[in-house]
Amino acid sequence: MERPGGGTATVILDRTEPSDLWYAPPPRRPVGYLHPSRMTAGRLAATMGAAARAGHARTDLAARLREHTGRKRCVLTATGRAALALAVRQTGADEVVLSTFNCSAVADAVLAAGARPVLVDADPERGPAFTSVDLTGRAVVLTNGLGLDEWSAHAARIAERGGQVVLDLAQAGVSPSVLRRFRESGCPIVLSFGEGKPLGGLGGGALLTSAPVTGGGGLRRGGELAPLRRAVASRLVAHAPGVVRAAVRRAEARTPGWSHTKADHLPAEAGEVRQDDPSRWEIASAAALLRTASGVADAAAALHERVRAAVAGELTTCEPIAADPDLGPGVELLFRRPGQRFPFARALAERGVPSTWNYYPLHRLAPYARFAAGPMTAADSLWPRVLTVAKQPQPRLTARLLVEAMIAADRSVRDQEAGRG
Repeated sequence: MERPGGGTATVILDRTEPSDLWYAPPPRRPVGYLHPSRMTAGRLAATMGAAARAGHARTDLAARLREHTGRKRCVLTATGRAALALAVRQTGADEVVLSTFNCSAVADAVLAAGARPVLVDADPERGPAFTSVDLTGRAVVLTNGLGLDEWSAHAARIAERGGQVVLDLAQAGVSPSVLRRFRESGCPIVLSFGEGKPLGGLGGGALLTSAPVTGGGGLRRGGELAPLRRAVASRLVAHAPGVVRAAVRRAEARTPGWSHTKADHLPAEAGEVRQDDPSRWEIASAAALLRTASGVADAAAALHERVRAAVAGELTTCEPIAADPDLGPGVELLFRRPGQRFPFARALAERGVPSTWNYYPLHRLAPYARFAAGPMTAADSLWPRVLTVAKQPQPRLTARLLVEAMIAADRSVRDQEAGRG
């Protein structure tokens, strides 16, 4: 996917093939979107109504989140990373263990909390190598990379070795059924309601915990309406005829600063974490969207499972990762070797199917390289071979369409490699 440039100098560490950093080509006439807007007319009305009674909406949202997670306290924040920074401070740990296969915002939150990240290797079968380092007195942030259930796989061993778990569900489907899965975990839970997250909110985040915590309790004055306007516009475009969707896509491609490569957007320094209360619009949209989140999450998980079952054994250049369908925003594909991801994504785009890849390992980025706990051979092999395909419920993006597009893309890459493309 193309991204608008941020104007920040970029540093890429180690040897990297420039083509591995190319974004997945966007469809010229999309049949679906990676992060579709959830702002229907009914949800827009509910958001407007909640914004008019923002204090009540805030109290109600916090109460529902406490009920779903079984936690005693809920602190609503301006962003998910602010909630994570608060969770890290609550642990009292000076060092926090993270998978290197992660969003830079996670490391930024740790640094904002005054702690030191400790980066560990990660592979698609065993997940992060948390127990490869000493965990005594350290916190460990689980982010469920690639949609893998890190709580089930690692939490018990982390506790046995003296670590404190923080569960970051920013990429999970924020629905009552998903949150209730972790009621008995007892650890702090971090949520994000930002744009691009499965809930489809306008911004904001939350820390759920049973331990004493300070902060939160207010509403930020003002609050821009731009995210709400974007959500409404995106919804209208997604339901518009193909000629409209294509025209909007062409206009986006002409936005100044857009780039075809992630090399233009890798950070040269750690990002700031805004410590602030959420706005009334962020609270209102999260409250409205949470009421219908179960249906959205269930539909996404069902589509994920249908697609994964249908392509199992049919693809030769890649295979679906055995992810938990509730814990990631898309269907994750793992390619046999580097260089196959981009032509596969291009073939998907020709059929209108969007895809992306999210993470360039933190240990390869200048702001975080010094925090690597050792060699990261698995992550170095992993990152150029992962592609995320859209799965969030939307009118035209059916399981059948996705399966047919993946099989056709696989055949296209295979033909190109055989010299027939």
